Amino acid sequence: MLNLLKEPPPGNLMSSPEAFKYMKYTMILMGWIPPQGGWTASSIIMSTFIVAISVVYVPIGVFITFFVELKTLSPSEALSVLQVALNAMGFPLKLLFFRLYMWRFYKIEKLLGRMDERCIDSTERSEVHRWVARCNIAYLIYQFIYISYTISTFLTATYSGVVPWNIYNPFIDWRESTRNLWIDSVLELMFIIGIVIQTYMIDVFPLLYGLILRAHIKLLRQRVEKLCLDPSQTDDENNEELENCIEDHKLILEYASVIRPVIEPAILVQFMLVGLVLGISLINLYLFADTWAKLAIAAYIVVQIVQTFPFCYTCDLIREDCESLAVAIFHSNWKGSSRRYRSSLIYFLQNAQRTISFSAGSVFPICLNTNIRVAKLAFSVVTFVKHLGLGSR
Repeated sequence: MLNLLKEPPPGNLMSSPEAFKYMKYTMILMGWIPPQGGWTASSIIMSTFIVAISVVYVPIGVFITFFVELKTLSPSEALSVLQVALNAMGFPLKLLFFRLYMWRFYKIEKLLGRMDERCIDSTERSEVHRWVARCNIAYLIYQFIYISYTISTFLTATYSGVVPWNIYNPFIDWRESTRNLWIDSVLELMFIIGIVIQTYMIDVFPLLYGLILRAHIKLLRQRVEKLCLDPSQTDDENNEELENCIEDHKLILEYASVIRPVIEPAILVQFMLVGLVLGISLINLYLFADTWAKLAIAAYIVVQIVQTFPFCYTCDLIREDCESLAVAIFHSNWKGSSRRYRSSLIYFLQNAQRTISFSAGSVFPICLNTNIRVAKLAFSVVTFVKHLGLGSR
């Protein structure tokens, strides 16, 4: 991460597709895409095993535990199992949307390569490098938060004398001995780690796409601000630069249209899960959990917030960037330009005024306001439960 924070030498600048560098490594590890040498028998077996564990065994195992052992679970344990069950149920849906549109991932890389071709001078290439570095740092931060939560849940639960996720295991009874407890807990950790890695990849990719989109909108705005500022250029040269900017804007719109079907269904599932799971976590935190469980729940709440908040905030910033681009077009140095230039500029301005926005499954807009409303709904559920006095019962 320290290397990403440093200013690179001019000859060692990263390109836009490298914003997904670490994500591609993890995709290969999880069997989402083939390794560099292509699929092998071992990689196919490993990929199938990971899918079977994360999509079939863990969701079914958690629900079996919830329904079979509900009478023996404490309220805190029952709520913890329920929140894991809901997330385990939502994970296959998010994974399905992502894997269905995997071809778009490769198309996005090609589009970003075409956008980079317009970054001719060193200033623009350095700006692209800085945004790519931010994307990779964001990925590493997500990785740290999710893995830290998983390890903290494992340790706090096991040292408290219970298994961390209560995944049904018919072969080992963890209540028999401390040895069985640790064996079952380590097995659960191995299974959950695979889901957690895939989950943070699914959760971080909208943010990475949004950040690199912002980078190219800002670069386009800077190019627009330089239009017609060189008095030595002819009208034809000015027209050519404007037409290049219009083509850049078309590429940006195409990029947004390519990523939209990948992002919107996944974010809809996330909003639904965050509203439900955050409410359950807060009820458990305020009413039932002991000290160790509260630490794990607090980490879990941070993970829930991280799932949607950064991308919602980025969507608001993208809308602001689009508005700034339209303003830059209007205030560019078009006075005294040719009629052809002004006609093209008006066309450009009309297209730029349609801001890039995303919606969660075409149901509601992805923005901070929606994210706050989802969080308020969770707190409303907690308040309702407290008024019912369920904690004292």
